[in-house]
Amino acid sequence: MAKKADLLSELDWITNKISSLVWTLNVGALGTTWSLLIASRFTFRNAIWIFVPSILSILCEMGQYLSGYRLANRLLREMERENRTEFEYPTGDPLYKARDFFFVWKIVLAIVAGVILLITLFLKFA
Repeated sequence: MAKKADLLSELDWITNKISSLVWTLNVGALGTTWSLLIASRFTFRNAIWIFVPSILSILCEMGQYLSGYRLANRLLREMERENRTEFEYPTGDPLYKARDFFFVWKIVLAIVAGVILLITLFLKFA
C-alpha cells in the first residue's frame, strides 16, 4: 500500500510537469502569434487576445514562485531562530494561499491563450 510520502512525491512530480507544460504552451503561443503578426497574417487585434493571457500566465508563474520563496525563506529564518529541524507549512498563511492562487491562474490563463490561438488560427485559415 502506498504511503503519504509516495503521494506527496507524485504531487510534486505532477506540479512540475504542469508548470513545464504551461511554460511550453505560453512560449509556443507567444512565438506563433508573434511570427504570424510579423508575417502580417494576424492583426494586432488578433494578437493582443493571445499575448495578454500568455503574459499574465507567465506573471502568475512568477507570483507563484515568489510567494513560495518568501514563505520558505521566512520558515527557514524561524527554524534557525528557534533551533528547530522540522516545520509544517502554515496553510492559512497569505503567502501559502497566494502560491496556490497563482498556480491555478497560470494554468487557466495558459489554456485560455492556447484556445484563443487555436480559434483564431481556425477562423483565419479554415
